[in-house]
Amino acid sequence: MSNQSQSETALALIVDDDTTVRIVMRSVLESHGIRVNEAGNGIEALQSFDEETPDIVILDIEMPKKNGLEACADIRHHPKGKLVPIMMSTGMDDTKSINHAYEAGATDFAVKPLNWPIFGHRIRYMLQAARAIREHHAAQQTAIRLGKVIESSSNEIYICDDHSLKLQQTNRRARTNTGYAETDINKLTLSQLLPELSENQLKEIVSDLYSGEYNEQLLTTTILRKNGTAYPAELSLQLSREDDNNLLVGIAQDITERQLAANRMRQLAYYDTLTGLPNRQLFTEQLEKMLEKTNESTNKIAVLYIDIDNFKRINDSLGHRIGDKLLQEIAARLNTCISGNASIARHITPETEIAASRLSGDEFALVLDLIEDPAIAGTVAKHLLNVLSRPMKLHGHELVVTLSIGIAVAPVDSDNEESLLKHADTAMHHAKKSGKNTFQYYSSTMNSMGRERLQLEAELRRALERQELTVFYQPQVDIQTGKMASAEALVRWNHPQHGLVSPAQFIPLAEEMGLIIDIGAWVLNQACSDLKTWQAKGLSLEKISVNLSSLQFKQSDLVSQTRKILRETKLEAKYLELELTESVIMNDADTTIEILQALKEMGVRLSVDDFGTGYSSLNYLSKFPLDELKIDRSFIVDVDSNSHNASIVTAIVAMANSLDLDLVAEGVETESQLAFVREQGVRLVQGFYFSKPVAAEEFKTLLKKHQLIAI
Repeated sequence: MSNQSQSETALALIVDDDTTVRIVMRSVLESHGIRVNEAGNGIEALQSFDEETPDIVILDIEMPKKNGLEACADIRHHPKGKLVPIMMSTGMDDTKSINHAYEAGATDFAVKPLNWPIFGHRIRYMLQAARAIREHHAAQQTAIRLGKVIESSSNEIYICDDHSLKLQQTNRRARTNTGYAETDINKLTLSQLLPELSENQLKEIVSDLYSGEYNEQLLTTTILRKNGTAYPAELSLQLSREDDNNLLVGIAQDITERQLAANRMRQLAYYDTLTGLPNRQLFTEQLEKMLEKTNESTNKIAVLYIDIDNFKRINDSLGHRIGDKLLQEIAARLNTCISGNASIARHITPETEIAASRLSGDEFALVLDLIEDPAIAGTVAKHLLNVLSRPMKLHGHELVVTLSIGIAVAPVDSDNEESLLKHADTAMHHAKKSGKNTFQYYSSTMNSMGRERLQLEAELRRALERQELTVFYQPQVDIQTGKMASAEALVRWNHPQHGLVSPAQFIPLAEEMGLIIDIGAWVLNQACSDLKTWQAKGLSLEKISVNLSSLQFKQSDLVSQTRKILRETKLEAKYLELELTESVIMNDADTTIEILQALKEMGVRLSVDDFGTGYSSLNYLSKFPLDELKIDRSFIVDVDSNSHNASIVTAIVAMANSLDLDLVAEGVETESQLAFVREQGVRLVQGFYFSKPVAAEEFKTLLKKHQLIAI
């Protein structure tokens, strides 16, 4: 009987709660001549199985009423279900789900979305394999001695003398797969085709079969081809007893495709698809095994938790494509550092094992196993900071990134993988707070600082409703006239116990918690209201500047909310300036332009804050309806002594002039800094040289002054 005629008589039971999947699957199977019954869940599947026993069952895992795993187990307990092949189809690609499928009795698995052209052939292959097994069990002695059955079998069949192991007969599939002609293969012994089994081992198996201890020996091994290569196979060895002519029969199945699929599934389950590094799952499993070994020795394990500083800004400014390339480059440099690097090697013993992982997003980890001194981890961290901060060119962009690294050591800090990773993560966040581009060892005091942060979060949530927030104002002075021209509104938190809390402490916290949206709206309303009050008293400003966070800018009602605040405070739009960072405007340029244009049409002025710290270009900036650039204070602070920063400021001034944009230099604190920006032609200047940010009442006093500086 041909494969085609075999498929025409086969019956498949499709069990899936997705009607579309069932329709497509039926079409594919029927195109191969396979009859189909359908069920929408596990209960219907068992009813259909009782009514007509199928030749194969294709089960989805996730279904209502009775899922695929439960249905699979029930079919295996059915009197007619022990030998029916079951393929589990699933959208989940984790190892745990795959293991559960096999434990329930699945024969094979397929990951959705299915490759339909291959799927039909795969089902035919499973039907053929299952049929061969049933034929083998039903007619063992007869099948072995019937030459036609042996020759046309889809499995490889090897028949040899039970003592000498010399091959006496093979079928077409065996000869095709091994590459031998019939006259050549029959000159060999079975042991010559099985490189993993010696002749003595095979004879021991024969002896065990003769003893009656078991009727069949199942092996997963390799079969050697004539050309010297080998392929994996499942091999069943049995005795065929016939008077004095006893034979050893081997039935083999090539499992190359299955092993490749299993390897692909392992790759998906344990390795990061972007960087190729082990993922968190594999890393924690490896770390757990290392910790078990550490308990038996005096050596230590160090975990380095690595985070890329300001990665979000790079992603927002240059896009996810560049962000992904950056992550790949970081992973490649990590691998280079740990693969026989001489700078690291001289600090560790030959027994020390180093493993890297991408945990998530822009977070990586390194584990140093069997180190004698925790200081070695610090040495490795310094080397990483040096190597990974070297410039990298990605699609025409030259980037320099820094890292924050946290280090936790076992068993000193913890003896289990979860706590060790958590402590290293905590130390990493402290490294960030210490200024970034550095590393920190974990200490128990960090946990108490974490509790203080939780307390601060709870108090910040109540700060708005308790009216603990206030707005301070910092003047922006026109250095051509010496008069105050405008001001920047800056939020401050007047804590009832701690006094004024640093914005550097609570603003990032508010952004993480999402409170920055409500706080930003309140500041905008308060600043507009204050300016309107001052105007009513005859005190004027060209504008009041209010910062917008990235979260505020992403709010769909930003434009309508701004219009509502202007209407309620009765402030003309031309007196309001909204400040956005480079990273905000560079993210999703088309949407950004649409929002900025709507604000511009309303009459609101638009400014780019902290300019020069991002990755924007003249070409990009020209697309946005902007009014002003603010030169970041980091370039002003040493502009009189740092030629590099002086050149950057000069370039920013030239860029602003070419785009007809106003300029504000922020962070001016000395006479020499003021002289430099004056020489560059900057009109508006902001900084401690004139005034620190002050409360509204004190600012009103400054506003009444005719001159802030002499000209």
